[in-house]
Amino acid sequence: MMRVMFGRIDPASRKRIAFSNDTAFGPHALVRTIRDRAIWLAAMFPAISAPALAQEHPLNSAVTQATIGQTICLPGWSKTVRPSARYTARIKIKLIRELEVPEELLVDFELDHRIPLALGGSPSDPRNLELQPWDEAGEKDRIEACLSRAVCAGTITLDEARRRIWSDWRTAGKACQ
Repeated sequence: MMRVMFGRIDPASRKRIAFSNDTAFGPHALVRTIRDRAIWLAAMFPAISAPALAQEHPLNSAVTQATIGQTICLPGWSKTVRPSARYTARIKIKLIRELEVPEELLVDFELDHRIPLALGGSPSDPRNLELQPWDEAGEKDRIEACLSRAVCAGTITLDEARRRIWSDWRTAGKACQ
């Protein structure tokens, strides 16, 4: 495999962070590294972690605990609010370019809602859209479905499900096993 180095400028330190698509890192290391850094920052600086982020979550204002029966718990509801493929394709390309990922790796990622539509995440807010390696998509989709069923069954509140998936979807999935 040809080794390609790419990177981005870290706004906090103003230093270049380099990534590689070689076998030691793989093309998906970039997304995992950025996600892991966000988790690390939240742990190191609790003042900006979950409680502070709760007011900042990119949510669909039509979905609240009181309205779940008319929104997310209705079969097929998320299809009614899903943004167009044209819109999401533009966002995906923008994110790939911002991260300085070679555009030929575009096919290795999907654009995912960090808080899924099935939990009332904002359909089109760019803060709720992130690149996700395809090899993780199925696993996260199963966790999203599990959390959505739990919310609709009343075993977990909507806000708790959102908090869990926003913080770390892998950890949120442990409650679904």
